Amino acid sequence: MEFWAQRTVSPVDGRVGWTVVDDAYVEHERAATWLRVLLDAQGRSVGTAQAYAGRLALYLTWAGGAGVEPVAPKVDQLASFARWLERTPSRKHRRGRERRRAAEPNVVALGPARSPATVEGILAAVLEFVRFGAGRGWCEPGVAERLSFRAELSFAPRGWDRGERAGRPVVNRRVVRRRRAQRPPETLSRAQVGELVDACSNIRDRFVVEALYATGLRVAEVCGLRLADLHLVPSAAHLGCQVAGAHLHVLRREDNENGALAKSVWPRVVPVTRDLVACHDAYRFERDALGPAAESDYLLVNLWRAPLGRALTPDAVERLFVRLSGRVGFRARPHMLRHSFASEVAFATKDPALVKELLGHASVASTDVYLHARWADMRAAVDGHASFGQDRR
Repeated sequence: MEFWAQRTVSPVDGRVGWTVVDDAYVEHERAATWLRVLLDAQGRSVGTAQAYAGRLALYLTWAGGAGVEPVAPKVDQLASFARWLERTPSRKHRRGRERRRAAEPNVVALGPARSPATVEGILAAVLEFVRFGAGRGWCEPGVAERLSFRAELSFAPRGWDRGERAGRPVVNRRVVRRRRAQRPPETLSRAQVGELVDACSNIRDRFVVEALYATGLRVAEVCGLRLADLHLVPSAAHLGCQVAGAHLHVLRREDNENGALAKSVWPRVVPVTRDLVACHDAYRFERDALGPAAESDYLLVNLWRAPLGRALTPDAVERLFVRLSGRVGFRARPHMLRHSFASEVAFATKDPALVKELLGHASVASTDVYLHARWADMRAAVDGHASFGQDRR
């Protein structure tokens, strides 16, 4: 039996959520309970619930086939699940591999089905689910206590399962732990961003691309912007805001009609460039000429498709980038522009605390990934070192 992540819409207030269903569309009760708590009690975003629903559906599918009790797995069973994740590609990746194999039958693809970071993220969701279940009495508290994500079960070296069969201890962090290299995030160059802008067919789409790249906002944060959040003037003192210069405010709102929920519960202020202000003004001129759009309080709205004037959804922006990728010939997603913004700011300032504030991260440790060295910098450093050595001679 396979499980799937399923989008839900409340018939009472229209709120969007996520759950897990099986092949017969029967809801998994415990998974649904956990996902509702994530949204309603813990204040997680809809995007987080969607990601966790997909990860949990994958785990429940594996657990059913392996005969594992989902709410009370053992350490060695989670290790087996991690190895299964590394070997078994997702449905989407299987289709991609089949297409590549058909195009190039003599090329053999090597490497794991999922990256270590992906496996780690799936295991984190599973462990959070198990710990939640322990608090609800679905399993003994000791089950959750024995499972520590620091054990890094997804990276158990080869031969570990043989050691288990030989009767050696299963829980040995010195055996199962393996350090993994952290790769820099996917980014786009300024030239590639320019190609995306040029590929847009209207001013609203151009503004979306420019805004994501110039502010580093998440796609849900951009879609959740209201007109009152933008202070694109030298001084907004007359609005009761003491922040100087053009800027925007990112606020978490639970009642957005498009389901766009900012990830962080803490509001933040992001500076805005002159170029983005000019692009915004051009977009607003076209937007406000449409009656239903002019009446909306949302910045990004439908201008050409029904319902006119309704807030643009994050899914619509994701689909926009899929179309743009087809036009420009390279892969581009909204979150890549956030990575690009963060990488360029980190490179220019060398200040992770500043990057943290701009991105709205909870911890400065989250910004370390953007402080990666660039090839041009490494080349200049080596050339400078060589020149220094020649001068000394």
